[in-house]
Amino acid sequence: MGNKSEKLHREGDCIAIIAGRGDLPLEIANAVIEQGKNPFLVGIEGNPNSSIVAFDHVVLRWGQLGNMFKLLQERNTKTAVFAGGVTRPTKLREFKFDWEGICALPKVAGLMLKGDNTLLSGLTGIFATRGIEVVGAHSLLPSLLAESGVIAGKKPDKHQRLSIETAFAACKRLGAADIGQAAVVERGIVIAEEDRWGTDEMLAKVAKMRKNGKLSDSAEDGVLVKTMKPGQDMRVDLPAIGPKTIQRLVEAGLKGVAVEAGRSLILSRAITLEAATTAGVFIFGLEKNTEID
Repeated sequence: MGNKSEKLHREGDCIAIIAGRGDLPLEIANAVIEQGKNPFLVGIEGNPNSSIVAFDHVVLRWGQLGNMFKLLQERNTKTAVFAGGVTRPTKLREFKFDWEGICALPKVAGLMLKGDNTLLSGLTGIFATRGIEVVGAHSLLPSLLAESGVIAGKKPDKHQRLSIETAFAACKRLGAADIGQAAVVERGIVIAEEDRWGTDEMLAKVAKMRKNGKLSDSAEDGVLVKTMKPGQDMRVDLPAIGPKTIQRLVEAGLKGVAVEAGRSLILSRAITLEAATTAGVFIFGLEKNTEID
């Protein structure tokens, strides 16, 4: 590391990015650099994101809390952000506990048995005990937040609006149970709901159903909706869409996506909006009351 980096580390200007899959960790890292600070990306084994090698980084296994906090302390880190999707381990061999991980095991094990929102909110508390504040991705990069109204494409028609409202209610029900943040509705029926495997997998299932003739090729009201979970901590796991979402949405034969305005992220914004416009699908920012004027 050069002298500039060492000086910033001494002043606590290193921001830790707990990096999952996707583009969000990289967008935040670049924003941190533009703010004159140093990003330190912590990858999690089994959740590949090879792009983090372009930055100061480490890849750890689940359970290596001591290792992680040691590295953060060396960089005098006072701020951290969780960014990108993470698949939790299902087998004991996927863990590699160090001493601090063992000490935290009873608490972490209890959190792991619950939903993602509970787990991530619990982890922010563990960071706080080490003097590290967890902030939301949108606080470092406010331009990520979706605005209200038409963001790309045409305004949803009346049939699509009904699908959006039905999907919105389904998302809030899923979120209240801490299961998922997204749902697909077509012809008034919820045809898919997000689970622990994420939005891309859900949309892949919809595409397969359409290919197999289980869904009509001519439905004009098929939509994807993503919302924040009720009572969710906005610092962690806000719903997000990006270029891959648009690609999957088109492959699934859907007409657009609605996200909760001010509570959802649009990644690689210019690319995402251009992809939606080119594909002829809409992106709509939805207010909490689901009204579309």
